[in-house]
Amino acid sequence: MRPEIPAAKLRGVLEVVRLANAETDLGSLIALVIQQACALLGADRGTLYLLEKETGELRSSAALGLAGKTIRLKLHQGVAGLVAATGQSIVVDDAHADARFYGAVDEATGYRTEQILCVPIKGRRGEILGVLELLNKPSGFTPEDEEVLGLLASQTGVALANAQIYDGLRTNLDRLSRLMKVGTAISSELDLDALLRTISQTTSHLLQAERSTVFLVDRARGELWSRVAEGLDQQEIRIPMHAGIAGSVATTGTPVRISDAYTDPRFNPEVDKRTGFRTHNILCAPMRNARGQVIGVFQVLNKRGGDFTALDEQLLASLSSQAAVAIENAQLYDEVQRAYTQLQVLDKMKSDFLNTVSHELRTPLAPVLGYAEILLSGGMGQLPAGCRRGVEAIAESGKRLHAIVESLLIFVRLDQGEVALSREAVDLTLLLHKVVESFHAKAHERKLRLSVETAEALPKVLADPQELQTALTHLVDNAAKFTLAGGQVTVMARPTMKPDGRLAVEIAVRDTGIGIPRELHDKVFERFYQVDGSLTRKYGGVGIGLAVIKQIIEAHGSHISLESEPGKGSTFRFALPAAD
Repeated sequence: MRPEIPAAKLRGVLEVVRLANAETDLGSLIALVIQQACALLGADRGTLYLLEKETGELRSSAALGLAGKTIRLKLHQGVAGLVAATGQSIVVDDAHADARFYGAVDEATGYRTEQILCVPIKGRRGEILGVLELLNKPSGFTPEDEEVLGLLASQTGVALANAQIYDGLRTNLDRLSRLMKVGTAISSELDLDALLRTISQTTSHLLQAERSTVFLVDRARGELWSRVAEGLDQQEIRIPMHAGIAGSVATTGTPVRISDAYTDPRFNPEVDKRTGFRTHNILCAPMRNARGQVIGVFQVLNKRGGDFTALDEQLLASLSSQAAVAIENAQLYDEVQRAYTQLQVLDKMKSDFLNTVSHELRTPLAPVLGYAEILLSGGMGQLPAGCRRGVEAIAESGKRLHAIVESLLIFVRLDQGEVALSREAVDLTLLLHKVVESFHAKAHERKLRLSVETAEALPKVLADPQELQTALTHLVDNAAKFTLAGGQVTVMARPTMKPDGRLAVEIAVRDTGIGIPRELHDKVFERFYQVDGSLTRKYGGVGIGLAVIKQIIEAHGSHISLESEPGKGSTFRFALPAAD
């Protein structure tokens, strides 16, 4: 016959149930139940064990009088394990004389257990959720105590199940929030070492682990490597692709959870010896890119408060997909940076080469042109007709070579940033006429018409007069070069308003030449670009004239545009700010 529960204790149980039903925080609920149960039945200490579905073990991190201690028991291990396995309560009057008692808990906690009362906690469908265990009542636990604690456990089981659900939701939301923050943090980092360090630190924090390491796959060398492993004094560590737990995960692509590292034959204890760190449990997972290829491995060590769980594994899998994208982006950025640095070096070598070659050509070219002019002017006597034509050809070719050399020198000067613009008010009308007049002889020879069209009272522009003249000279020369005999080259200038409302002057050079296909409009401004091999042979040049023009115009803070179609000529435009 079951003993009758006194009214006072029934009221006590109901009060505990009322308080429990109002509590949704799992930790607070467990502490409340333990404290109230001990007070109600006069026990010295108490523990509430929860049954972990994943491991099938009992676990408690909340025990009255055992703050900070985590206790784990297998089913059938000790009194609590037996109660969880059988679903039947147990009363023990002399723990150390009872074969069911598991003394290892006392050894771990330094507490001496004498009496035990342990009852199961069941859910709505009668499933075992855990056990509630009270210890050491000087007068001994009675059948009435067993009945009271059993009633309390049964009534608080629903509240405990609800709190577990709430706790799981809160945990998942918290982890999701932290995962999103981690994703934001790593997605904005492009320095690979800094990124790996951030990933390692945030992974340890996210999984409540002591250490984390990210190994990356080096397929060329068949190795895994890391430069940010915690506890290692060397800057970089490398291990064979197939070695150890990380190597196994990298090659199989399968995550592993290990509760005792030293019992796993894949674990290498030498690492612990070198670092002084003691590895207990391990969670190791592959890191895959969008193509499903393993590019690295997460290795997380020593989860605080127990072993790594399936939820930890899922969380690490979610993190690894984000980390893989961030790592590949950082690696790509690193490759681009290295390539850019190499290009800068090559570009500097090229500019130095052009500068040297141009000066080397310029030096012997000066006397060639000088003596050709002296010979043609009769300074060294009258030339026979046949010789004169040869000297004229020498002079003409020398002038073309001189023009190319000067263009190269200007290009190198601009390319190396050696030009410091001296801005002043420039009379554009005078400058345009000066440039066009310098081409009259060439235009007459090629039967071209040159003209200047400017608005009346054209404002002066703010520019470097020498550099602007160089740009205009190249523009007119380019227009004349690609315009056939009988064609027209027109240089125009007119006031205009910028989008910000400031006054400017638009300058345009229009020709009736061969034109340029639309798909080549951007390319013609590239250095050494030739529209076509046949054009190069027919029209000459080395393809830097428009590049020089573009650099000069952009140095003035402007932009040059092109309007052109094959057979319909070309128009180059740019604008400069008015000086007044």
